[in-house]
This record gives sequence, C-alpha cells and structure tokens, in this order.
Amino acid sequence: MNNTVLRKITMLQLVLVLCSICYGQEKTATDQGIIELGKKHRFYSKVLNEEREIWVRLPVGYNADKASKYSVVYLLDGPNNFIYTAGLLRQLEIRSVPKSILVGIVNTNRSRDLTSAIMEEGKVKSDSTMGGADNFMKMIENDLFPFIAQNYSINGFRTLVGHSYGGLFAIHSLATKPEMFNAYLAISPSLWWNDQKVVSYFEERLKANPDMKGLLYLTIANERGKMLGGLLKLVGVLESEAPKNLRWDYKVHPNEHHGSIPVVGTMEGFHFFYKDWHMTDLLKEQDKFGLRAFEWRAEKIKNEFDQEWVLDYDMLSDFLYRLNEEKRFQEQLETALYLIETGKKEVEFYEAVARSHIGLKNRAEAIRYYKEAYKLNPGYPPVVRMLDSLNVNKTTLYTLPATTKAELKKYIGKYSDGENVQSIAIVKDSLSITIKDHYIKTTGKLVFMGDDTFYSTLDDFYFTVKFHFDKKEDKSPSFMTFRYVNGWTRKLGRSK
Repeated sequence: MNNTVLRKITMLQLVLVLCSICYGQEKTATDQGIIELGKKHRFYSKVLNEEREIWVRLPVGYNADKASKYSVVYLLDGPNNFIYTAGLLRQLEIRSVPKSILVGIVNTNRSRDLTSAIMEEGKVKSDSTMGGADNFMKMIENDLFPFIAQNYSINGFRTLVGHSYGGLFAIHSLATKPEMFNAYLAISPSLWWNDQKVVSYFEERLKANPDMKGLLYLTIANERGKMLGGLLKLVGVLESEAPKNLRWDYKVHPNEHHGSIPVVGTMEGFHFFYKDWHMTDLLKEQDKFGLRAFEWRAEKIKNEFDQEWVLDYDMLSDFLYRLNEEKRFQEQLETALYLIETGKKEVEFYEAVARSHIGLKNRAEAIRYYKEAYKLNPGYPPVVRMLDSLNVNKTTLYTLPATTKAELKKYIGKYSDGENVQSIAIVKDSLSITIKDHYIKTTGKLVFMGDDTFYSTLDDFYFTVKFHFDKKEDKSPSFMTFRYVNGWTRKLGRSK
C-alpha cells in the first residue's frame, strides 16, 4: 500500500466519445483539450499475491466537501466500462442518485477471477485455470475495501456492477456473501457457465438464508440459448424463493446486443436502486403524508442507503411555487412555516409564506414576512420587487454592514468543484466574481451582507456566496457555497 502509484487517467479519445456528459476538468484549448476522468491506484493483494490496479472517479465537489461521506460503486472489467459509467453517474447525480465514488477494477486474469468454481463429484476441480471467484471476493473484501476506506471518505453503502462474466460474479457474490454489497447489478450475466450451476447454488442459498436482504437488478440483451435460459431460470428461482427483504427486478431488451446493453442496463439499475431517492412528485407525497413527507423520506433514505437525505432547495422552491400556482395557499403556508420552524430559515421559504398570505388576502402578514425575507437577504429579487409593489420603505429594514478592502482580501482566489471555476478578485474596493462553467461566463459585483456572505448584483442572474473557514483563525476560506435564486446550490473548494 505504501507503494501506491497515483497517475492521472488522461483520455483524449473521451473528447470524441462522451465529452458532452462525462465528468472532468477541461482546460483551455491551448492545453490540447485534455480531460481528467480520475486517478489510477496500484496496491498489492496479499490474497492473490499480485499487484492490482484500480481506476477511481470522484463525484463533482468531492474535494470541496470534506465532511460528506460517499457510497462506492465497484465496477468489474474497469477499463471496458469506466468511461460510460462515469458519464452516466455524473448526469444521474444531478438529482436521481446520491453522489458516489466509482472504483473500476482492472483485470489481471478475468476468466480466473470472475467465474465460480467448477465442481466434479462434489469437489472443486483442481487443475482448472478458471473458477477463482471466491478468492477474488476475498481480495475485494480484505485488500480493496480497506484501501478505499483508508484513502477516501466513504459511508457503508456499496454497489457491485458486472457485465457478462462480471454479471456471473455478481450473482455468485450475492449468493455466497450477500452482506458484502448492498446493491448488485448483473448485466447480461453469463449464467450458462458450468451448466448453470450458479443458478442452482443461488437457489440453495436463498432457501438457507431467508433473511437475505439487498437490491438486485438483472437485465439482458437480445441473447438466446443458454444465456437467456440461465437468466430466466434465475428469475423463476427469485419469483418462488426471494426473501421479502431482497428487492429485485429484471428486464429483457430485444433491441440491444451484448455490447450495447451495459449502457442501458447501468442506467436502469441505478434508477431501480434509488427509485425513492428523488421526490418526482412532491404534490402526491404531500397529499399522502402531509408535512411528514420530508421526515418520511429522510428516514427511508437513512435506513435503506446509510446516507443522510439532504433537502433539495431547488426542488422545494419549485414545489412551493406549484402549490401557489394551484391556489393551495393554506398548504403552501403550512409547508413553508414547517420548513422554517424545523431550522430551514431560508429566504425562499419566508418569501413563500408571504406569497401564501397574498393569496389568502392577508396583506399585513404578507408584508411582515416579506420584511423578514428582506432582512435575511436584501438582494433577493422576488422580495425586492414585492416590497416595492406594496410601497414598503426598505431603507429602514436593513443596513448593509461596512467592510474594508483589507478585510476583503482574504476571499480572493479561485474556487472549483472539479467542473466549474469561479474567481474572486477586488475591483474598485468591492469584491468581484467571475463565473465560468458549461453554460455561462460572466463577471459581477458582490455585496457584503455579513457573516462571510455576499449577494450578486448581476441582472437576471441572482445568487448568494458564502465563504467557509475550517478554523476561525484561518486567513483564507477552504471552500465557498454558491446558491442560485431558486435554491440550487454547489460547493467549490479553494485552489491552493
């Protein structure tokens, strides 16, 4: 482990393959358009008595957020599947799944490691060069898991993804030691191997382990013969023997082939695993659970995925707006007050309370909450506009705190989440921000509100910025949070 080699994976081919969706850090055109997907690590496996290599991709914002812990996706046949899986995760992590660390395992002897043992008369065939799945499992558990835990910030949720022989290994692993992973994705698994004995073995293990729990998703392309037969046989076993705590499903894709199915299957598998991660229709959940909807979801995510469910303020703002559009003013009022009372004292929620009072014809209460929202953030456009339309004198509500050029110097620097870069500078005694990402490049002034927080003065692009220090005595912040007008937030670490 001390001889770990960290090497950047640079793939110029990625520009042609997945440049529109893959995670990376794109430099200027003069830098040849190099994109960084992740890092290579080498470590020594005591179990297999050989050096192993893995490819690791980190989610956007990982380096800027030291407190968070991430689930890990272990990907078999790493080099074959790493690029598209990294790209899919990057897109899904925007809202559909939690941010995860991707670990692609590079093969040394694929046929040996991913196939289950060949049995003859109840004994393992000793002269076979295949059938080493059990030792490969031990390598993952005893060598790889500790290596990842030592080098990365992780929680307890693990996913195993395998295609073809990798899918066979996933089924063998679930049957042998289901607690090794929380979720198993088997894509066109080679269940024909060894006369489909892994299916019989799986059935025996299910009967012997009625408390087996976890997530399993199976998918297959337009394959026939023993390939399809093995999967359908496994589906039959699951239909008759699957324990109640093993949530599973499968799908056959007649329009995909063995080489194309991994992209489709990976997307489907993660949607299946995390089907409850994102509230696709808050109105339905509100109707079902009332104000308990948020607590119910947080408890469910914690129990199933060992992760804290973070409220998506962008989504909540949209939800409160929808309630207002549908003239469900009382529900909007109660929901926004509930969010405020449970510690989420955000300007969007105070504004939602005020807006609901407008709908309920409570002008005095609307003005009171618009004033409270203005005190929280005097630059928030919807509040400023409404106070002006209600003829409220804003000058008596809030006085911006004074600051000096010397005090502003500590914020100067570049901040990045791995994809987007924001530069902070001082222009004419005021703080200025330059934003550069995939969608926009613009520069604007920041107005100090106190508590290391600023708001923007850019027309039609309102946001707030808060700088965070690891220690009070630190001379410069370690990261900043950038929050757009609708609640959408990102964290960006300060470049050294």
